[in-house]
Amino acid sequence: MVEFAITLPILILLVAGVLELGRGYVFAIATSDAARDGARYAAGKTSITNGPGVAAICSLVTADLKAIASTVSCPVACAKLPPVVASDCTAPAAGQAEVVVYCGASVDCQGSVTSVVNSEIYVYVFYGFSDLNLLGGGITITGSSRAISSW
Repeated sequence: MVEFAITLPILILLVAGVLELGRGYVFAIATSDAARDGARYAAGKTSITNGPGVAAICSLVTADLKAIASTVSCPVACAKLPPVVASDCTAPAAGQAEVVVYCGASVDCQGSVTSVVNSEIYVYVFYGFSDLNLLGGGITITGSSRAISSW
């Protein structure tokens, strides 16, 4: 019985750590999928049609992130051309996400039909992940997902 009393707190910490690691992994996969969906949606442009526009890309990414992020800031303007890293933008707080869309020659991912064909689209999702206070709280990890597609 004494051995069980000694090992129980260690086992509880291990289980809590595995649960937090699983939540973090789900968060990272969801943001990666949202960035990929946004880039794929923008890549639907052809040489005879305009792109969907930043607002449409943002609404798609925001809908993808609705289950995991309480607030999604979209689009966020960063003062740097790709590759964009988290330190180029304001770091999101825990439970929040920021979406950065770069459309190459086009400012709003629409542009004229001929000028933006074969340009690259970058969709970045920066997120803040916080633990559930199982490990003491106050731990916020920031991460990012990036998807690149071409017209």
